[in-house]
Amino acid sequence: MKRKPPTVSKLKKKAWSLFSKYLRMKYADADGYCACYTCGTVKHYKELQAGHLLTGRGNAILFEWNCVRPQCYVCNIIRNGNHEEYVPKFMAECGEEEFYRLKRLKKTVVKFSISELEDKIAELKAKIKGLEDETKKT
Repeated sequence: MKRKPPTVSKLKKKAWSLFSKYLRMKYADADGYCACYTCGTVKHYKELQAGHLLTGRGNAILFEWNCVRPQCYVCNIIRNGNHEEYVPKFMAECGEEEFYRLKRLKKTVVKFSISELEDKIAELKAKIKGLEDETKKT
């Protein structure tokens, strides 16, 4: 029986899962712990989520590294991103210009192709492997 080719939707979901994992790992210490960007709660990266600076999570900013930070479930889901804390902290860290660049970018229409998403998945798998190898050395 032939395998169905992957759909854009399934590949996008896989890419997001890897992006989220990589981002949370990137901010974690050698033991795998990092702080929620908005409330400071420290948890293992596997217990955190990847929260977007801007709501709506459109394709244009979905994989934008500077637009996503680790967040706890309470801040990301219950407090709907906790933007009262997120935005001022982000602006202090990255500047007003970057904030407005991302807001403009969010309005851009982006459609992913299967090959773009397959490339993104391969890139993210390599980045995760790099972080895992780095952690094993310490």
